[in-house]
Amino acid sequence: MSSPHSVCLLGFSDFERRALALQFRLAAGRTPSYALVAGIDEARFLVVDGDSKPAVQRALDAGRLAHCLFVGVAAAPKGALARLRRPIDALSLLRELDAALIQLQGPAALPPAPPPPPPAVVPVRPASRVVAAAAERPAPEPQRAADGGLLDSQLSELAERFPDRAAVAGQAAPAAAKAAARCDALLVDDSEIALKFLELKLGELGLRSRTVTDSDAALAQLAQHDFNYVFLDVELGPGSKLDGLALCRHIKRRWHRPPVVAMVSAHATQTDRVRGSLAGCDAYLGKPLQPRELLAVVGLRRGRP
Repeated sequence: MSSPHSVCLLGFSDFERRALALQFRLAAGRTPSYALVAGIDEARFLVVDGDSKPAVQRALDAGRLAHCLFVGVAAAPKGALARLRRPIDALSLLRELDAALIQLQGPAALPPAPPPPPPAVVPVRPASRVVAAAAERPAPEPQRAADGGLLDSQLSELAERFPDRAAVAGQAAPAAAKAAARCDALLVDDSEIALKFLELKLGELGLRSRTVTDSDAALAQLAQHDFNYVFLDVELGPGSKLDGLALCRHIKRRWHRPPVVAMVSAHATQTDRVRGSLAGCDAYLGKPLQPRELLAVVGLRRGRP
């Protein structure tokens, strides 16, 4: 395999830099491959935070516009390679870098495309994830089902650890009666048990919530109410047009001042968290939920307009 092409990141938050660095490492086995370097002079390509004036100025001062990909800026400077919108999509970034190689070196820069992978490992829509999981591993990941399922049982076990659960449940009815006056959080999950549990835990933190089970209902609520927080399950089931990641991207792009968006999923590996961060989420929570993590998400709203 040929040596990776060097890429330097200019600007970006620490969170975005870590997410991109991890994504580059995960894609190290592809051809062509790319590796991050610290210095502009040693980099073949510069990926620039177009919303950071100092980063843009560094790119201009370096005289490297012909090797620059800008992210987030309304219009890239004349002579730049390309522009990508926010939130950053890692696959789009890799494709733009591939296209830049062709532009600079010609079609010979890229090797022949490898044969397609077996159908069992092709990424699938959330509605059919259980089919791929069954083909890939003997023990599939927890899957929410109409009859409860493993994930719901995990949530129930966690709920039993909190002795005040019954008391909070008794307060659910009066809290619902006052919900019309103020709604702080929108909860989106296709599991009724998960919704009830999260609603109770947020209620203990003083937040009032609305719950929906699919993306269409979530968008309808967002159009009618100004929520401070949105908690999205990654997998919303076959009844939802958008999964949680796509819905997160839609929220972050459409609203001028979007709410704090927290992804919630039983799948919380490093790869899953990177996918969430690239979709634009502010936090990624694994199931079973931890009270301290919920409290940290609530704290993210402080200081925002």
